[in-house]
Amino acid sequence: MHIEPVSPVIGAEVSGVDLSEPLTPESFQAIHDGLMAHLVLFFRDQALSFEQHKSLGRRFGDLHIHPAAPKDSAHPEILVVHGDASVKFVAGDIWHSDVSCDSTPPMGSILRVEQVPTCGGDTLFASMYAA
Repeated sequence: MHIEPVSPVIGAEVSGVDLSEPLTPESFQAIHDGLMAHLVLFFRDQALSFEQHKSLGRRFGDLHIHPAAPKDSAHPEILVVHGDASVKFVAGDIWHSDVSCDSTPPMGSILRVEQVPTCGGDTLFASMYAA
């Protein structure tokens, strides 16, 4: 596994790990340490099922159910965000901190992007420590 910073302040790209496979304790520790050091980690070309996505999240602690999650979902811990030409507002379209309004917000979020438009659709991150 290799963790390469993408900026001096925030973010690193992680390569050489397949998140669809169970992580060894050593691999998880390296990912955890990388997250603590860089605040945001990027894993490219990872194909995860909802169960694998949740399994990864559980390694960090209890999963959070977003207050806007559909109540009848088979996977309430996963909030699917969808946008296309007919959508007037896309969740996350403005600067925000995920569910910071909760009395006990989760320690983080795992965002998995499946399709990005040719223009826009960026997800940007800011370090409030650096600010």
